[in-house]
Amino acid sequence: MPFPEEFEEAAATLDAAAKAIEGLVEPARAMVQGVMVGGQLTDVVTDELDAAVAILDQVNAELAQLSQTCRERAETSRQALVSAQEYEAAYAAYRTDLRQWQDAVAAEGSSGRDPGPPPEPPVAPPTPPAWANR
Repeated sequence: MPFPEEFEEAAATLDAAAKAIEGLVEPARAMVQGVMVGGQLTDVVTDELDAAVAILDQVNAELAQLSQTCRERAETSRQALVSAQEYEAAYAAYRTDLRQWQDAVAAEGSSGRDPGPPPEPPVAPPTPPAWANR
């Protein structure tokens, strides 16, 4: 499962691929206009280039969507990591408080002081998606 940095790297790679695609058609269009003048072959080549542009536009849109998904997953993975770290810190503090409370309960018989209610454990963060590395 990728880490947040790997999702970000994938998004950058997808963005670069989309940018590269943008420059593929214009040289071919310039060749058609500069070399081929009129005739049936010019029409066929122009039609094929138009079809290729439509396909490349669709590929670009899909690359943009994949890039966005990678960025969203990077953020989700990052948040899952932060949530897990915060929970671990809160749980460590809870364990300390619980030990102190247990010591106070044990000492209650000799001191007569009420230690009050036990500390509340922290709430675990929601389980991240399976693809989120933490």
